[in-house]
Amino acid sequence: MDSGWVEAHLVPELEQVEPRLRLCIHKRDFVPGGWILDNIMDAIEKSHRTLFVLSQNFIRSEWCKYELDYTHFRLFDHNDDTVVLILLEPIDKKTVPKKFCKLRRVMNSRTYLEWPEDHDQIPGFWHSLRTAIKKPETVNENVF
Repeated sequence: MDSGWVEAHLVPELEQVEPRLRLCIHKRDFVPGGWILDNIMDAIEKSHRTLFVLSQNFIRSEWCKYELDYTHFRLFDHNDDTVVLILLEPIDKKTVPKKFCKLRRVMNSRTYLEWPEDHDQIPGFWHSLRTAIKKPETVNENVF
């Protein structure tokens, strides 16, 4: 449901501004005819970072829950530092449904970026995001 924001803001800022990064976008990069869950897991495993754009739409999505569950396994069970959370809109952690207990845990244990309401703070947001996903030795990795 937040694909409009992703296509209008995230993709141009990360794929078209130097240094360019390669995102994994389901409409473009998932294998046609493949199982959705297999595409999700494959993309997460091959990606340097996993970006979660958190919103009320995210919380209502069953697919997002699967993505979060799988990434949570990598993050906590393998002590992997690959997840970057972007809060697209304010979300009160207390209103997150119980089925997203892992999201609450991640939000309570990790720093996340918030999409600014103040237009003047948007350049700082992009700088912080690029810093969070930066991999010094390689720039052209997939990010999901």
